[in-house]
Amino acid sequence: MQKGISWTNVLLSFLGATLIMFAIWRGFDARVTVIFVIFIAVAEVFVRTRWRMSLPCPHCGFDPLLYKTNRPEAVKRVKAKLDDLRLSGKHLLKQNNPFLHIPKVEMSKDKHPQDIQAPRSISREV
Repeated sequence: MQKGISWTNVLLSFLGATLIMFAIWRGFDARVTVIFVIFIAVAEVFVRTRWRMSLPCPHCGFDPLLYKTNRPEAVKRVKAKLDDLRLSGKHLLKQNNPFLHIPKVEMSKDKHPQDIQAPRSISREV
């Protein structure tokens, strides 16, 4: 995680506070520092929330922060996520699933099934 707030957020907060200052007081005023601090605090809340939402694994649901504070709850959530995936069958339709790339063997009408040779490999990606 990035330590502290980024310069982009500081600059945007300053510009927003300056625009509000000129819109309300039509000139320079020291009260703009309160608005600037509020904008910085809101930006920091958004940065922390976005960081926290990016922590859990999208595949298995493992959350390292929750694991550090409450291990049984983290284990329970991962097991529940994996059980839901297993029961729904959604993992079978993923793009990286090797079973989706099985070649189709065409049977011609003049050949019998025992005359057809099996392909050498199941997939070229394997």
